[in-house]
Amino acid sequence: MNSNFKFKLLSHLTDKKADKGFTLIELLVVVIIIGVLAAIALPNLLGQVGKARMSEGKSTVGAINRSQQVYRTENPSFTNDLTKLDTKVDTSGKFFSFAATGASSTNSTNTATSLNPEGDNTTTLTTTITYDPATGAFTMVNTSVTPGKASGWDG
Repeated sequence: MNSNFKFKLLSHLTDKKADKGFTLIELLVVVIIIGVLAAIALPNLLGQVGKARMSEGKSTVGAINRSQQVYRTENPSFTNDLTKLDTKVDTSGKFFSFAATGASSTNSTNTATSLNPEGDNTTTLTTTITYDPATGAFTMVNTSVTPGKASGWDG
């Protein structure tokens, strides 16, 4: 009888281990925790994506600015034609379109216009280069245009 009891006890313990699993409540708690973490991380991730896209505009406008300075040093005025600039940067961007406007002997405005500001989380960037013939110095003013406000940027 003693051995029969041991056999039944071992059989019961073995069967009980085979039935183990997660309850619906445990799975629900895990899904809720993952949802909360995703809700916290997603806006942060989208902000980083926007910053990375903005770097395309800033770096390309910076290259155009430097090329405009070189062009103005070698010619009597700035140029509106980006193909005349000696830059290795592709001016047909994925998130921006680039243009030079208002070129004269003393200033030029270079712009990176955001193609999809809301969807790409980007803004339009504009740089105005001014050349002072008396000193031979260039000065630049950078602005970032968001609907409803404008602010400076480093570029």
